[in-house]
Amino acid sequence: METSQRTAPPLGGFLRGLAGVEKRFWVLVVVVGLISGVGAVVLLRVLRVTQHLFWRSEVEGFLAGVVASPPWRRFLVPVLGGGLVSLMTLLVGQPLRGHGTAGIIESIWVKAGELSLPRALFRGFISIIAVALGAPLGREGALLQTGAASGSALARWLRLPSGQARLLVACGAAAGIASAYNVPIGGALFGLEVLLGSFALELFGPIVVSCVVATLVSRTLVADRPSYLIPHYVLTHPRELLLALLLGVLVGAASALYVRTINLLSDTLDKVPRRFQALQPLVAMSLVGLAAIWLPELLGNGYDAVNAALLGKMSLLLLAILPLAKLLATSMCAGAGVPGGLFTPSLFYGALLGGAFGHVAGMVWPGGAPSGAYALLGMVAVLAGTTHASVSAVLLIFEMTADYDLMLPLMLCAVISAAVSRRLEPESLYTSVLNRRNVRMPASVPPWLREEGTRALLKPVQRRIPPSAPFQEVVVLLLEQPPGTDLYVTDEHGRLLGTIILDNLKGHLPNHALLQATVAADVMDTGVPIITPELSLAEVARSFGKTALECLPVVDHERRLLGTVSKSDVLQRGQF
Repeated sequence: METSQRTAPPLGGFLRGLAGVEKRFWVLVVVVGLISGVGAVVLLRVLRVTQHLFWRSEVEGFLAGVVASPPWRRFLVPVLGGGLVSLMTLLVGQPLRGHGTAGIIESIWVKAGELSLPRALFRGFISIIAVALGAPLGREGALLQTGAASGSALARWLRLPSGQARLLVACGAAAGIASAYNVPIGGALFGLEVLLGSFALELFGPIVVSCVVATLVSRTLVADRPSYLIPHYVLTHPRELLLALLLGVLVGAASALYVRTINLLSDTLDKVPRRFQALQPLVAMSLVGLAAIWLPELLGNGYDAVNAALLGKMSLLLLAILPLAKLLATSMCAGAGVPGGLFTPSLFYGALLGGAFGHVAGMVWPGGAPSGAYALLGMVAVLAGTTHASVSAVLLIFEMTADYDLMLPLMLCAVISAAVSRRLEPESLYTSVLNRRNVRMPASVPPWLREEGTRALLKPVQRRIPPSAPFQEVVVLLLEQPPGTDLYVTDEHGRLLGTIILDNLKGHLPNHALLQATVAADVMDTGVPIITPELSLAEVARSFGKTALECLPVVDHERRLLGTVSKSDVLQRGQF
């Protein structure tokens, strides 16, 4: 009994053993998971109610309601959605465009986890309504941003360190996608691979906890089943694996086309005069509604069409036409300023391409797997190809379908597609958006710069001097310091006033008669870069790149001197 207590301490003991800041952070990880799960349930409920109201979609699903609608409804309802987005754009004074994921990545890497919760909630609600009214975009954009912005708001409210704020934003976004598609493992890996760019164990725990909590909430309040219910497919024959490899190459090229088309239309529509930009959502959705008279599958996020392709219930003609039509409709609406995700439309694009490939393969080489199996491979291939994230793509599609026997061809397709797509288009669907905003991601920065904060290398200051210290005392103290060490001038409250650097004193006072009247305040440098303990080591490294100093002062938000960080320590931490 005693052994059991020693090896498995209760949760309370574990929490008591954590530092105060760590306890608060882990509680917030759970809270963010709860908020993301509840937010997903609420937003999905709004989606279904709106779809039922405008499309009369019953148990058969959204597409069945659209197909049963008269042509005028297929046109006017999307027009209404575009008009709503245009009106909201005019009210807020700025476009609502973007699929959200790129903005979340920018927030994590560049803005220290800063996201506006009111804007995210407003934009998410408009996005869900627009998708329900027929926008050919994904519902996941609203859920990702709501979860991420909730994490950011909690971090600001409780004044968390920058590193924890960034991680909390990633937790919220990953939990949003996990609850949206019932994919706790895939959602966690998406957060690590796509949002954080690292599989470090320190990051893994919080992401997993948030995703598990959010998924439990959605399973309890909605349903506990895979997103797509498909037959049991098996692709193990060497011929089928060879076809899977070929499909990976083809869909990899198609993925590069997907990314380039999204970017091309976004760049083109960005050049429209500003006074007309608010009308772009209305025009784009009107064109989509017009096309939907003949191709109703274009409306919405495309879940039902993907399901039909996975079940092999779609004709070769539609499988050939719809991917390109969906790509153009999605690109046009995303570039025009209709908010929504690009994740689900990319699954539509890949599933139908894969289904078409399976149909053709069956005609050329009869006796193989059905087209639905290749539709599934197309989904994973296009997801890996557009995100350049093979691991999370495989796990996401596996959890969406729960078909383990397809794991080997899924992995093969994902890796080949990502390699081909990266070769043809170096930027992913998300980094390309940031590049257009002139935001450069530090992709070459090693993990140690992203995962640790300034506090890890903080050293106390051994000697501080007041601004009234005589010049002779300043010189003596400087000469007593180790090489590369400076003196810091602080007031009576410990606030940093300036830095005295030995090399800067050379030739500073050519008139020796003034030396007796000179004090520390006369020779201190107030332009030395300062850093705060919340900064990541990547940001500290960039600060050292702007100065020749060996040490930089670390201050809190009230400019009280906390200590210093040395350049050599930062560089040594980068050596594995």
